[in-house]
Amino acid sequence: MSTRPTLVTGATGKLGRLVVERLVALGQPVRVFTRRPDAARTLFGETVQIAAGDFGDRAALDAAVGGIGRLLLLSPISARLVADQTAVADAAVAANAARIVKISGSDWTIEPPGNSISGAAHAAVERHLSGLPTETVSLRPNAWMQVSLANTVRQAIASNQVIAANLDAGIGYIDARDIADVAVHQLLADRVRNRAFNLTGPDVVSFRQIAALLAAALKRPVAALEKPPQAIPADGDFEHRAVAQFVRLIAAGRAATTTDVISTLLGRPPRTVADFILQQVAAETAVPEYQP
Repeated sequence: MSTRPTLVTGATGKLGRLVVERLVALGQPVRVFTRRPDAARTLFGETVQIAAGDFGDRAALDAAVGGIGRLLLLSPISARLVADQTAVADAAVAANAARIVKISGSDWTIEPPGNSISGAAHAAVERHLSGLPTETVSLRPNAWMQVSLANTVRQAIASNQVIAANLDAGIGYIDARDIADVAVHQLLADRVRNRAFNLTGPDVVSFRQIAALLAAALKRPVAALEKPPQAIPADGDFEHRAVAQFVRLIAAGRAATTTDVISTLLGRPPRTVADFILQQVAAETAVPEYQP
């Protein structure tokens, strides 16, 4: 077990907290770098070290990376993604971190280039990492179940509808828990290959199939409706433009892919869309206990 802490950025988000929880459960020392120290303390209590600060605050960043062994590099989609992530990576290298594991963009946003501003930003960070004198790994998760698919489940529960730009476009959805498991595996492995891994679930599932799975889980009809994608706003903020591009790329079938990376690295199959839908429906429709 390493005595130097692993620094996790983005620790209070959906994926970051899963990574932190797994590292702590394995007895690994963890430090989180966050703009929301109170939220981090609420989530993790005294189980982690908390370094408060912003990516743009060099003094806070230098304090956060001091003495770390490895870095989990994760930050939200934003126009500052390249500047923020390269700053953290450079600070980690200066602090003699042995390894950087980056949560990157989906493979279909990065390759081929020119179709996604988010993919271009992640690709720029990956290129920067490849030139650093430390071990680096980039994880490229396909569409996350806990984000896009969870929104589809909530929509179906509320309206008995699934709406998509192309009902027959397939997606190799991946569960965030599998992403976290791979991230921890790569952080703690004795050796890693400096490369990018394309992470997907076991199956390509279309929106039409998702509607059928939801109908079975909810025990009522769920309509599948096609709606043209919205125009990409030329003057919108970075995140809204990036998401609009995701919708168009998914509708074009770009996310319809599977790989064997999860089973190869973890020795087990990835979690399935069918199981996630059952779990999500159960959680979203659970009746709260009566409190007199």
